[in-house]
Amino acid sequence: MISAIAARFDSHSARAGTSFSGQGPMSNTVRSPATAPGALPLLGHGLRMKRSPGPFLLSLQSGEPVVEIRLGRTPMYVVNDPGLIREVLRDPVTFDRGGPVTERFRLMFGNGLGISGGEFHRGQRALIQPAFGHDRIIGYAELMTGLVAAKTDSWRDGRRLRMDRELDELALAAVTTAIFAPDTTLDRGRFMAATAVVLGGLYRRVTDATGLLSRLPTPANRRFRESEDYLRRSINAVIGDYRATGVDHGDLLSLMLFAEREDGCPAMDDRQLHDEVMTFFIAGSNTIGNTLAWALHEIAADAGIEGRLHDEVDSVLAGRPAEHRDLDRLGYTRRILTETLRKWTQGLFLSRTTTRETELGGYRIPAGAAVLYSFHALNHNPAIHDEPERFDPDRWLPERAKAIPKGAFMPFGMGAHGCIGETFSWAEMVIALATIAARWRLVPVPGHRPRPVPAMTMPVDSLPMTVHRRTPV
Repeated sequence: MISAIAARFDSHSARAGTSFSGQGPMSNTVRSPATAPGALPLLGHGLRMKRSPGPFLLSLQSGEPVVEIRLGRTPMYVVNDPGLIREVLRDPVTFDRGGPVTERFRLMFGNGLGISGGEFHRGQRALIQPAFGHDRIIGYAELMTGLVAAKTDSWRDGRRLRMDRELDELALAAVTTAIFAPDTTLDRGRFMAATAVVLGGLYRRVTDATGLLSRLPTPANRRFRESEDYLRRSINAVIGDYRATGVDHGDLLSLMLFAEREDGCPAMDDRQLHDEVMTFFIAGSNTIGNTLAWALHEIAADAGIEGRLHDEVDSVLAGRPAEHRDLDRLGYTRRILTETLRKWTQGLFLSRTTTRETELGGYRIPAGAAVLYSFHALNHNPAIHDEPERFDPDRWLPERAKAIPKGAFMPFGMGAHGCIGETFSWAEMVIALATIAARWRLVPVPGHRPRPVPAMTMPVDSLPMTVHRRTPV
């Protein structure tokens, strides 16, 4: 049982010889991880991963720090201890990008920054990093302020809106503005719809233990292939236009397109440019829109949280749109978003591949093995977070947050493979949420209960809300 887990973790427990589950000292002998119960013939744990991956991965938290599961006949080693997960992420040489999850992602994202590893990844990150420097973030924030102001100005008092769609459009507009020049032709509505189809299809493919279901000629598989093709064609068309004009627009695509190697040759061909653009589109739009939607849902469900948010934005903004200079003064707004990232984790699980045989917390992991970890499971573990299903922004007050073990909460990852756009994402989310709260009060539609959609991220099925204009107090 989850409740049997010790209430406190030591991030160095494995090295100190203490088991994750609080059962006492581990043996000094390196051993192979035990297999999780419930495996089926041929399918292994694939059916449980497909039907209820969140509860299944959370159930593993009550067991050993490292356990083996099987997707079909493929073994995977699930790391449950936050300290050990941190070790995995801090050692990209031993735990490189790869595994069944990553390889199926690669079908869509190619070798983009979110998938690539090794020296190639380090080179790509160095090329792209200047696009997320401090001065660039200030410039992006100015654009975001204008986009959020325009979006909220378009709303009408008393009107019912699909806030999930409104926020998806806003997030897609923000990432489009960062990647492409303002006059770039892109059917944003169709692009966003195709993105949603692809993310849902990727989830089905990752959890398809045999790989057979993904190849059947079903309507869902056909929609996935059509949407995937549309996204590729759209991005390649924009890249082609940039190549043809040869104009540096000062955007992210221009930075990547005109980057050169030491020998003066282009650093990226069109295929690599496509992979990087696709990665930024998915990571920079869908997850941001999802997080903002769930945040508005939680705010509307608790009058106390809503009142404190309104007090803060009224004091700081007095009805105007939020700007970059306001970010440090919007502490409660940021805590709301932090708690949203915990409760509504954007991604159920991720994986790495071992480049050599290694030892992790006293467990032997063979070379070429898939290592899986779940931030969703950590974020809902009651031994780490008190009352994990309760939405409590104040759990991120400094005096309370310091009690959370290192490695237990990393919404943007860490180390060499941490999200390169973390600062960009925080600026966008805080500016958007604060501006909305400063100008509008959003009321849920009675009787409607939003639910998460099975996908690689955590989208809401629908979030209809009635918008009421508010006057700052």
